[in-house]
Amino acid sequence: MGVSFKKDLMVRWVEDIGKFLRIWIEGYDAFAEPSDPALFADAYQKFFEKDRDFYLKLSDDELTSYTKEDLQAQQLHPLALTFFFDGLNAQGEEQQNLLRKAKLILNLAMAETASFSFQDYQYLSMIDSKLNNQ
Repeated sequence: MGVSFKKDLMVRWVEDIGKFLRIWIEGYDAFAEPSDPALFADAYQKFFEKDRDFYLKLSDDELTSYTKEDLQAQQLHPLALTFFFDGLNAQGEEQQNLLRKAKLILNLAMAETASFSFQDYQYLSMIDSKLNNQ
């Protein structure tokens, strides 16, 4: 009897080991995300071909239908993380809006791809904490 490994499983395992080693060598801040708002505006345009204001104006239902119709399943997780980190750097109502959208898309990405990581649950926990504190 042999053990077979799927390519994606091995790639994910190697990435997780790489993350562990970076944290061990560089410290916990090895994965600190950028805080420059211009970086996020460029990310929306470059990777999703829409500007930041387009996403800010969408309702939850519009965002859900947009992601199902116009995006590929692989784009959901990066969009959710863009919302998340952008929301962490925003203030007030804009922060609430972005974090709610991040939570919606993270949950949608997990349902659509049947793939999740413990880090995704950490992100969801952070979102809930931020939304409940304000």
